[in-house]
Amino acid sequence: MTFVERDQDGQIKSISRDPVGDTPEVVDPTSSEVTTFLFGGDFKEGMQESWITADLSLARVVEDVVDVLIKKKLIEITDFPIPAQQKLISRRGKRNDYGYLTELFPEDEEDEELIA
Repeated sequence: MTFVERDQDGQIKSISRDPVGDTPEVVDPTSSEVTTFLFGGDFKEGMQESWITADLSLARVVEDVVDVLIKKKLIEITDFPIPAQQKLISRRGKRNDYGYLTELFPEDEEDEELIA
């Protein structure tokens, strides 16, 4: 069961597995009201944004792996199809153009460790 506590305006201010307050209210945990409280909007939209972020992060990892393999001469850029070569070269150019920004403003702790 899912219990909620509401503010003076009737908006959810907390969610609990156990009854809360003087008048515990049971709600459907899949209701739009609960998903709005938890995700700040639509659950599907929140999940989609989460997957997009994960996909973009993975794309960068794959790009880094390709760069390492090329530097170690385990593969050559010409081993890839022309469209993939163009994308890799374009991304490399963009990263070179804006690389100083990642040094100034690292995105996470891993980036900070690389700079230090």
